[in-house]
Amino acid sequence: MECKIVINDSKTGKSYQKTLSEDQLEFFLGKKLGEEIDLSFLGLDGYTGKITGGSHATGIPMRKEIDSIGLKKILIEKGIGNKQGVRRRKSVAGNTISQFTSQINVSIAKYGEKEIGEILAKNNG
Repeated sequence: MECKIVINDSKTGKSYQKTLSEDQLEFFLGKKLGEEIDLSFLGLDGYTGKITGGSHATGIPMRKEIDSIGLKKILIEKGIGNKQGVRRRKSVAGNTISQFTSQINVSIAKYGEKEIGEILAKNNG
C-alpha cells in the first residue's frame, strides 16, 4: 500500500509531499501522534519532526485521543461540519501508525543546516 508523508515548514508556510518506500514506512510503524522523530532517513540530516496527524487508507482522519490502530466510532460534539450542541457518531482512526495509514503529517520541530526546499526538490518522489 502506498503511503505519503506531508512535511510542513512552519517558518515559510510551505508543505512538501513525498511518497514513502516500504523501508521508510517501517520506520513509522507503531509511532503515535505527537511523537518527535528524526528525519535523517528521508535525507533531511539534522531535522526532527513532530507527527501531527494522518489518515487511514479509507480517508478517515486520525485522532490523538483514540489509543489504537484501527477504526472506531465515537460520539463527537464539536468539530468540522457539526452544529453547536449536536452530538454525532463518526468513524475515526486511532493515534498509532500502521500499515493501513495512507498519509502522515509531520511538522518540523528542529531545523538542519541545509534548506528543506533544496533537499526535497532534488529527491522529490
